[in-house]
Amino acid sequence: MTDTVIQLAGSGSWRRTTRVEHVWGTVVTFDVRGDHADADAGTALSTAAEFLHQVDRWFSTYRAESPITLHRNGITSEAQLPLEVQHVLAACGNARRLTRGYFDPWKVPGGVDPSGYVKGWAAGVAADQLVAQGFSNVLVNASGDIAVRGEQSPGERWQVGVINPYDTQQIIRIVELGDEAMATSGLYERGHHIVNPRDLSRDTYYDSATIVGPDAGLADALATATLIAGPACVEWFGELGPQWSAYFVKDGQADFFGPAFDNTGAPSD
Repeated sequence: MTDTVIQLAGSGSWRRTTRVEHVWGTVVTFDVRGDHADADAGTALSTAAEFLHQVDRWFSTYRAESPITLHRNGITSEAQLPLEVQHVLAACGNARRLTRGYFDPWKVPGGVDPSGYVKGWAAGVAADQLVAQGFSNVLVNASGDIAVRGEQSPGERWQVGVINPYDTQQIIRIVELGDEAMATSGLYERGHHIVNPRDLSRDTYYDSATIVGPDAGLADALATATLIAGPACVEWFGELGPQWSAYFVKDGQADFFGPAFDNTGAPSD
């Protein structure tokens, strides 16, 4: 994909390099900012984008030869899987215990499918890869699963919008993020596609759930589990600690808690 480079107005020597990558049947957007050389940013973004395609080769249930498909079909054991896949499955197991089974990739028809964790996890890993290559100010948006590092501009945190579940062209809340992640789950794009693993129904409590915290994969899993479980999720966040935040929308009303939503959060004009 072609990278786009612009000079950021009012930011001194800061430049912005963006890249749009088509992978996993969706779009992932990279946004790298700072005082950097364009060629170096392009190389780093290509490496991060290739990682996303490797994630697809590991986890796609549509690839007959992927490790997760072979495992689902009983051809390989978990111990035979690549270490990255074993790591993700272990993290999914922790999320299953934390959510009391409201997130459970092992209850998916056809065998284990960790995709409800993988997209957020991959965004977080890609962001860390870019930081490791010398780019401190990064946003990775994996179709709504967002991981950020550093700043949006000198002295300013990243600003990310929460979508109105009843009108996807409207932003109902602005969230300021530092080195953390945000994930939103809702019915506004694919309808009632989410299955409650505890009773296999398609009923959800909230119309949308947005989670902010330090772990992008867990934020992804918690967003879906919270959408289903409703107020029962408060107990989970009590275990996780004060660095996690949540924003819920139900029947046109919003409720929230946590440091990410302590400011006014009014949408910008």
